[in-house]
Amino acid sequence: MNRHTVKHIVKTALLLLLCPLIASCQAGDGANPSDSADTSALTETAVQSEKEESSMNNPAVWIVNGFDKITEDTEAPVSPVLTYDLYMAKNEAESCQISMRSDKRIGSFALTCTEEAENGPTLDLFREDTVPTGKTDTPDGLSPFSGKLTLLADRSSTVLLRFTADKETEAGTYTYHFTAGGEGGTVCTVNVHVWDFALPDEPGCETAVGLYKHCIAGVHGTWDEEELDALYKAYYDLLLEYKVTAYDLPYDILDERADAYMSDARVTSFRVPTCDGDDARLVQIYEKLCSNPIWLKKAYFYPLDEPTSKEMLDNLASLCERLHTLAPEVSICTPFFLNIDYNSSTDQISFMTGKTTLWCPKSYMYITSNVYSAAQLEKYPSFGERMAERKAAGDRVWWYVCWEPGDPYNNLFVDQRGVQHRILFWQQYANDVDGFLYWGANYWNSETGTTDPWSDMATVKNLSPDVYGDGSLLYNGNVVGVDGACPSLRLEAVRDGVEDNALLKLAESLLGREWVDEKIAEITPSLTKYSTDSNRFITVRNEICAAVEAALKQN
Repeated sequence: MNRHTVKHIVKTALLLLLCPLIASCQAGDGANPSDSADTSALTETAVQSEKEESSMNNPAVWIVNGFDKITEDTEAPVSPVLTYDLYMAKNEAESCQISMRSDKRIGSFALTCTEEAENGPTLDLFREDTVPTGKTDTPDGLSPFSGKLTLLADRSSTVLLRFTADKETEAGTYTYHFTAGGEGGTVCTVNVHVWDFALPDEPGCETAVGLYKHCIAGVHGTWDEEELDALYKAYYDLLLEYKVTAYDLPYDILDERADAYMSDARVTSFRVPTCDGDDARLVQIYEKLCSNPIWLKKAYFYPLDEPTSKEMLDNLASLCERLHTLAPEVSICTPFFLNIDYNSSTDQISFMTGKTTLWCPKSYMYITSNVYSAAQLEKYPSFGERMAERKAAGDRVWWYVCWEPGDPYNNLFVDQRGVQHRILFWQQYANDVDGFLYWGANYWNSETGTTDPWSDMATVKNLSPDVYGDGSLLYNGNVVGVDGACPSLRLEAVRDGVEDNALLKLAESLLGREWVDEKIAEITPSLTKYSTDSNRFITVRNEICAAVEAALKQN
C-alpha cells in the first residue's frame, strides 16, 4: 500500500466521523455554532488537500512547435495549447513538442499515443535531454522515448513528436491523440495536415559535414576495425536519414559497395582522397567516377582549409595544379573567410579563380564590408556579385559556419533559438548558395573540447569556452542503449532547412524567383535582420505551401 492510498483512507475515515456532527448542526439539535464552523473548516481542509494531491498527479501539459527550445526553466503557459495543427508536404518530416511541468517530483510520468491516424504519417517520439549552456541548461540531445519519464519539481520536460510522410501518403488531415499522465490524464491532439504535393527525393541543397572515425572510437571505447567500420556506417546512415551527407563515404570509392551510396539521391556529395604520392591510384579513382556522370558531379577534393596567407595560397595553387591535371572534372572545394591581397593587383578571390571550382566562403562574407579592405571596396564588385560571376562561369558555391559567426548571425549553436537554424537555410537560398558545409557532426576531443557531449557541449574550449555545440550535431548512442548515434534538435532543424530549400526551389519553378524572394524577405531581409517569431515563420511557410499546392492544381 503506497503513501497516497494511506492518505486517502485517513481522509475518508475523517469525513465519516465528521458526518454525524455536521448532520446534527444542520438539524438544530442545540449544538454550539462554533462546533459547526470548526467542522466546516476541517471538511474544506480535506477537500483542499485532495485537490493538491490531484494537481501533483496532473501537471501542466502543453504543445508547441517542433523547433522552439523549451528549457527546464520555461514556465507553463497560462492558457496551454492542447490541440495543435501541424502542416507538412509529402516526402517530408515535421515535428511538434509536448512539454510537461509539475510543482512536485513525479518519478514515473507516462505519455502515450492513445490514437494514431490510420495510413497517416509515421510517428516517432524522442526524449529531449538538456546540456549546460552557461547560466542555463538547453535541450538538444534526442534519445528514444520509452513512454515514461521523470518530472523534477519546477522543471519542464519535453518530448519531441516527429511525423514523417512518404510520397504515397494521401493529402488530408490525420488526427493523433496523446494522453499525458495515464488514465484520466491530460489529452493532447495533433492534427497533421498533409499538403497535396511531394518534395523531391533529392535534397533541396547539397551538404557536406565532417564525420570523424577516431571520435567515434573514443566515445564507444573500441578500436576494433570491423566494429569501428560498422559504427561509422551507422553514424553516416543516420545523417543520411536527416538529408545530410558526411564528407567521406562508409566505403572506399573503389569498393563496389560504395556504388549504391554514390548513386543514392540523398547523397549530395562525397570527398575524394587526394592520394598524395600515389598518382596511379588517383587516376584509377577518377576513371571510375567518369564512368557515371552522377558520381562525377557529386565528387570533390578538399585539399586545403581556410588559406589566410600568400604562402598558403601558393600551396593551394600547387595542389590544384596536380589535381586539375590528374582529375580535371572533379571539383575542388576551398573554404575561406578572408580576402587578403595576394599582391598589389590581385586579391584572394582573383587568385583562387581557376584553381578553386567549388567556392565555400563563410556566411558573413556576403556582407561585403566584413571582408573587403577600403581599397578593395573601391576596386571590386560586391562579394555576392563575384560569387554570381563564378557560378555563371560554371563553378558552384557553398557556404559554411563554424565557431563563428555568432549573433546576430545565424549558426548552429545549442544556445541559439531553434528558428535561427532554419532561417540560416532561407538566407542560403536568398543568396543563391548551392550547398552547406559544416566541419563536424561529432567532434569530441578531450584536448580541445569534450569527450562527453551529453554533459558538456563546449566543444571548442581552445577557441572559446562559451561556444556550445560547434562541430557536434550528434550524440553517442551507447550511453542510452543505441548501437550508433543519436540525433539532436539542431540536426532536426538542419533537415528542416534542407527541406525548406526544396520547397523554395519548387515555389520558384512555379511562381518565379521574385515571388520567392519577397516571401523570404518577410522572414529575413538580410543576414543580420530576421524575425525570431516562430509563429510568423510557420505562417509564411504555410503560405508558400498553399501557393505551391494551388499552382500545381492550376497547372
